[in-house]
Amino acid sequence: MYTVTLIHLSEDARSAGADLERIVRPDMSHEGLLRTLENFCTIDPLENARTDPEIRVQVRQESYLLHTANRKLLLYDVHNRNLAGFPMTVPEAIAEIDGTAMTARYTTVLKSSLARPPAPAQEAPPPAAPPAGRLNLPRLIVLACTACALGGALVHLRLPSGTDGPPAAFHRVRSSEAAGLQAALVGVYMTGTKPGEHGMVLTATGELRLFELRGAEPPRVVRATARLGRVGKTLCLATDQPGGLVEITDPGTFVYCGDAYRRIP
Repeated sequence: MYTVTLIHLSEDARSAGADLERIVRPDMSHEGLLRTLENFCTIDPLENARTDPEIRVQVRQESYLLHTANRKLLLYDVHNRNLAGFPMTVPEAIAEIDGTAMTARYTTVLKSSLARPPAPAQEAPPPAAPPAGRLNLPRLIVLACTACALGGALVHLRLPSGTDGPPAAFHRVRSSEAAGLQAALVGVYMTGTKPGEHGMVLTATGELRLFELRGAEPPRVVRATARLGRVGKTLCLATDQPGGLVEITDPGTFVYCGDAYRRIP
């Protein structure tokens, strides 16, 4: 659900006027937001130029600001309105607002790195001081994709320091069986798409990459080894990270630290 504020707009967002009062629509549905944005794109160009109407959308901890021009939307960083708007169609704007566009970018970048061996470790230069203020939307997208592609800095997620070995009941699968099992499990798995959610990537080389989504910063990424085995009849991955085994409850679900990670198609 979305909290939508119409400024200098009629209730259906089809017309604009400087004398129209601000309208707040809490708990607007996905379909309602879609219709509102489609109507917004059809307002009269002269009314649009005279009154400069806008729509504000709040969802999760994020806020978006939209204007319209030439039957398209302009998506702004609500905290940096002096920056140029990002032109989009209505479906593109909806995808940015509901998070599916960011998920698709993460998935594309992560999947493209599955077949590539990790780059040799190099001493990273000291990071440049970040600019003051919040990151604008295009810069956030670039930073997030770059961090995933390069593997990011090795930092802990939410787990304590130290390394837990696999339990005594863990037994590695036979080499003749391991290749086929691992090939079927290669992919990207996530607990969700909101900031604070976690994900993991299992590569064909047996590397496990754990990452955490963050709202205005690049995701945290940790590289780990993954040994395929079983505890009883349960298929598992033993890693060199704390938190215990990664249980494979079915071909599309990993369970780690009590959280279910589901495969991204």
